[in-house]
Amino acid sequence: MNTPELHELVEGYKAVYPAAITDILDTDFEFHNQWLGPDIRPLTPEMRVAGPAMTMRWVNDPVIVDDNQYEELTSRIVNEMKPFMVPVIDTSKCPNAGYWGELMCTIAEEKGISGAVIDGGVRDPYYIYKSGFNLFSVFPCPLEANFNRSRLESVQQPITINQVTIHPGDFIMGDFGGVVVIPQDIVVDVYYKVKELIDKESETRKLIRQGASVKELLATGGRI
Repeated sequence: MNTPELHELVEGYKAVYPAAITDILDTDFEFHNQWLGPDIRPLTPEMRVAGPAMTMRWVNDPVIVDDNQYEELTSRIVNEMKPFMVPVIDTSKCPNAGYWGELMCTIAEEKGISGAVIDGGVRDPYYIYKSGFNLFSVFPCPLEANFNRSRLESVQQPITINQVTIHPGDFIMGDFGGVVVIPQDIVVDVYYKVKELIDKESETRKLIRQGASVKELLATGGRI
C-alpha cells in the first residue's frame, strides 16, 4: 500500500464525507466517537476542510493579557502554522468571546491553510464567508477573546471537544455533515478503506436503480 503525500491525503479526504469515515472507524478500528458534535457547523453548506490538526486550547480567565504577552502569543500561533494544517480551537465552551476573525483567515491563507474549526464564537463571519475561507464554528460573536474573557493556555498540545481527544497531527475532515477526527497513526489505512466503501456504495446505487431487493443489496457488502 502506497503512502500518499500530504497534499494527496488532503484532497482525497475532501472528496469523501464524514459518514463514510465514521462507518470505517466504527467497523474496522473500533473508534466509536470521533465526531465533534452537532454544534460545530460550516458557515455555508459548500465549505469543506481536511488536514492535520493544529491544536489550541483557551480557558475562561478574567486576566487581561498585556500587549507584549498578546504579541508573543499571537506570534507563537502564526509561527506554528504550516501548509495544509487545520487550526482546531478548544474554547472551554466560553459563551461570549470570538476566537477567530477575518484577519486570522488572511494570515492562515498566506501560510497555506484553507480552513479552521472553532468550538465556539468567531468574529467577522460575513467577511470570512466573502473570502472563501472554510470556517467551522458554533456561533458568531463580535467580542475579542483576549479582553477579560479568555486566555490561551496551550498550542500544539492535546485538546478535547465533545469528549473526542485531538492530538496535534490527527487528521480533521469536515463538511456540512459534521467534523470528524482520524487518529494520525491510522489516517492512511482509513483513507483507503473509505475509498473502497464509497466504491461499494456506487455499486449499491446502481443496484437500487435496477430494482434490487434489500437482501440483494446487503449481500453485496454495501450499506443502506
